[in-house]
Amino acid sequence: MPVSVISPQDRGRPITRPLSEEVVPELGISPAELERRARANTYEWLPRQFDEESGAFYGYYSAIEHRYDNPQTVNLIAPWQLLAAYDRYRDEALLTMARRAAEWFYGHFVVTHPMEIVVGGVRDTKHSEELWVKYSAEFVILNVGLYRRTGEEKYLQRALQSAGFLIQAARHGFAPRYDAQARAWEQGGWRSFGRAIEAFLELHVATEDSTWRNWAESWGDFALSLQAPDGCFYLIDDEYFNSDLAADELRALLFLGEETKHGSLLHAARRFADWLLLHQRDDGAWPLTVDRAGNVVVDVVGPGDVPNIAVALLHFYEVTGETQYREAALRAFRYALGIQVLPDSDTPYRDDPRVRWGFWSWDPRYDYTLSADQSTHHVRGMLFLLDLELDLRTHQPSVMDV
Repeated sequence: MPVSVISPQDRGRPITRPLSEEVVPELGISPAELERRARANTYEWLPRQFDEESGAFYGYYSAIEHRYDNPQTVNLIAPWQLLAAYDRYRDEALLTMARRAAEWFYGHFVVTHPMEIVVGGVRDTKHSEELWVKYSAEFVILNVGLYRRTGEEKYLQRALQSAGFLIQAARHGFAPRYDAQARAWEQGGWRSFGRAIEAFLELHVATEDSTWRNWAESWGDFALSLQAPDGCFYLIDDEYFNSDLAADELRALLFLGEETKHGSLLHAARRFADWLLLHQRDDGAWPLTVDRAGNVVVDVVGPGDVPNIAVALLHFYEVTGETQYREAALRAFRYALGIQVLPDSDTPYRDDPRVRWGFWSWDPRYDYTLSADQSTHHVRGMLFLLDLELDLRTHQPSVMDV
């Protein structure tokens, strides 16, 4: 069963064409307008976030200060948007930009020295001594995506190298990070399992080697041990839910459950999906952070997380056929569409071409920044919405017993 983290085409979805101009009531926008907005971000806003000299995306753009931050980890997932857009438009310039950003990231954030026992690990900042599972798994996903689209062996080798770091993390109690200065695996922090499962499943599909599926299953067994009685995963210091980790956790359980037919994984996915529905705000978003007692710790939204969760819920609807998951996904997408800076809106800084067609990083706005690692979730969400949701309107979901 194919997985689809980067693009709906990774799951074998056809590109939906032609697109109707009729407004979808749940979204307040037509499919044709949805694609125009995704395209405007990709071709007008995104290139302005790219530094041609370094070959990398800037960290963010501050609308208040009219300045860019230096390139950093944004280059890990920003290329995903370019790969998804490449699948749709077949524009080689998009693929070239993705490759340049990935190359820059590899040279600045990935441990490559052959004497290192944590070769393939990914730093969270340029000068950090901490290597994280979360980032290393995303680097696997990025490189499998590049390998799939270019056929270049170096990308597969880079994916395999970082997968080795994930194996070492699993061997040390599924530790979320490695402290290179202390030369020790650490258990605190962001305990992400979803990206690791997705990374191993991507390698399983790319290589047809069952070894990688076996490692995905090992991480899946570990994931089941983390689920709280209320169905949620409190993955920050074993105390807090954070919306940044939610989509990949749900998607990973679902994809691994589809692959293995293990009912425990699919049941865990349902429990988490139901928790997400229970805690969805009236406007369609989710709070950034919630504690184990159900208290909203940070009453702020990370807007890029919302379409990411919505895509995962659409996948869940695809598998179950139960409409409450589709309805929640569409509410989330409608919220996310309201974050984009449109030329005819009354949003501050809309006349700045480095803002127009972008997406704000926070809601409330906090610092009026925009970054390519936010737009990647929004635009890919739009493309999944076009090719998954519209297809499911005309074809019945392939229902599994979840």
